[in-house]
Order: sequence, then structure tokens, then C-alpha cells
Amino acid sequence: MNFFQYVKDRFILILTWLISLALCLLVIYLDLSTGREFIRGASITYCFILGASILTAGLVFDFLYQRAWFRELKTAEQSEDREEVELNLYLQHPVTQEQKVIHELLTRQYHAYMNELLMMRKQREQHVHFTNQWVHHMKTPVSVLHLITQQPPAAMTVNETQQLLQSVQEETERLTRGLELMLSTARLDKFEMDLNVSQLSLTQCVRNVLNQHKKLLIRHHIFPKIVGEDAMVESDSKWLAFILTQLVTNAIKYSRDKEGSKSLLFTIEHKDHAIRLHVKDEGIGIAEQDLSRIFDPFFTGENGRREGDATGMGLYLVKQVCGRLGHTIQASSVLHEGTVFTITFAGDSLHKGVIV
Repeated sequence: MNFFQYVKDRFILILTWLISLALCLLVIYLDLSTGREFIRGASITYCFILGASILTAGLVFDFLYQRAWFRELKTAEQSEDREEVELNLYLQHPVTQEQKVIHELLTRQYHAYMNELLMMRKQREQHVHFTNQWVHHMKTPVSVLHLITQQPPAAMTVNETQQLLQSVQEETERLTRGLELMLSTARLDKFEMDLNVSQLSLTQCVRNVLNQHKKLLIRHHIFPKIVGEDAMVESDSKWLAFILTQLVTNAIKYSRDKEGSKSLLFTIEHKDHAIRLHVKDEGIGIAEQDLSRIFDPFFTGENGRREGDATGMGLYLVKQVCGRLGHTIQASSVLHEGTVFTITFAGDSLHKGVIV
């Protein structure tokens, strides 16, 4: 709002003052034109009454001109729900430029508030839905462990003991993965409080994750391999491990039922001032109609429904974490042949991509 607009908003008052001044000068001129050397007291009183009358008329006219706006202000002030009052919904008839600017600012603030409110409601609904789904999935391994403990005591062979312990280990691993997923979901809401970006060796990060899952990889005949020259990337070690863990566990989950030996290939590529990590498995692949939705929350697709223990949140969280770290992730797949996930570490992600 500039000076011209400021003056324009007060044009009525300025015009009233000019008219009052002109009439007062006219009265004084007429009084002196009669040959008098001094202005009479009655003339001064008349000038005062005349100026006050014109000023009052100008104020009344200006009030009537803005009366709709003042009424809306009064309605908003007297509203019972003062904590939830939306002023832009009450103030719908701005007249002056100043009022129009205020109305526009209130409207923008209201829209920002509503967008944030809708986002929070959506996040809350997602969190409640995921919690319910997570509890449902956690009941399965707990029930299996309960059934195992309810078996009647009897002499077991070494083979039977190993199978029993293996079943217990599988269910506890499912519980552990489920708990880690829930904790990661909770930490994601306060991502900036759990962020420590530094230079990391990509090869070492991959090896650390593979070492944590080497028993599962061996059990299901999946042989990992790292190809390409090592690279230093800017990322958070904990969150990068979470991303790689989700990709490795998915590769195991959707490759274990295929017969024979399978490979899990990690390829480090230097291209266009960026570093790309390709994670390729030889699992059952992803159907073409599901590929565009695998990063959506709660989407399980054909593979997830077939497996029965998919929450649809793993890849969604991976996408969210990558976005907040300034990385990008893409997927391509051929059904019954395998899937490739590509993580791109941009050189300027620390300065442009990290969201805190």
C-alpha cells in the first residue's frame, strides 16, 4: 500500500476539510469586505459551527460508506466461538484499499490454516489406520509363538528342535521388523530432531545392512553383490540404513518363494554429477498396474495381498525419508523376473533437498 492509496482511502475526510476551510475563508472574506478591520465574534462562531457541521456530514457519509464492513467486524467480535472464528468468512465487503489488503491477508492465512489442518487430519487418519493395521499384523507372530509354547512337552529330535527354534526366530524377526517400522513412522513426524547429515561411504552402508540380514539371505539362498566404485554421499546414516533395510527385506520377502539361488545386486553408478545406487533383486516382480502406486500409503498390490503380512507403509516411508533427505527413488520391474530400485544422491541435496 503506497501513499497515493493511503490518501485515496481518506479522500472523503480530506474533501470535507477542504470544503470547511473554503467556506470559513469565504465567511471571513465577506465579513472583512464590509469595511471592518476586525472579524466579528459572531463570524468566528459561525465558521466553527459551519466547519463542525460539514465535518459531521463527512464522517456520517464515510461511516455509511463503510457500514457493511463495520457490521461484519461487530458480528465477528460478538461471535460465541471466538477461538474458532474465521474473520475472512465474516469480513466479505471491504471498501477501502486498506480493508481489501487486510481481507486478502486474512484469506491467505485462513487458507494456509485450513491446508495445515487438513494435512494434520490426514496424517492422523493415516497414523490411526496404520496403527490398527500394524496391531492386526503383530497378532499373527504373537499367536504363532503362543501356539509353539503350548505344545505338550515331549522328547524331540535334534531336527525337530532346530525347526522349532527356526520358527520362533522367524516370528521374532517379524515382530522386530514390525516394531522398527512403527518406531520409524513415529520418528518421521519429528524428522528434524533425529537428523545428522554427514559424508558416508555408500559401500559400507550397504554392507552394514547386509550383515544384519545375512542369516535370512543365506536361509533363502539369496546372494548379495556390490558392483561399482565406492562413493561418498551426503546423508543420515540411520535413515539411509532404514531405506536400505526396507529394500533388502522386500527383496527377501518377494524372492524367498522362488526356487534355486537368487541374486541381490547393488550397483553404484557415477553419472551427471550425481551418484545412483541401483538395488536389483530376482523376485516375483511387480505388476505393471501396481508399479505407479507402490509408494502410496497402505497400498499393498497383488504381491502384498498374496503375502498377507504387508502393511503398505514400508515403501511409502522410504519415499518420504528420501524426499526429506534430498534423495530421489524410482522403481522399475518386470513381472516374474525382478525389481530395480534406484536411489539418486544429488550433489547439492544437503543444501537444497534436506527438509527440516
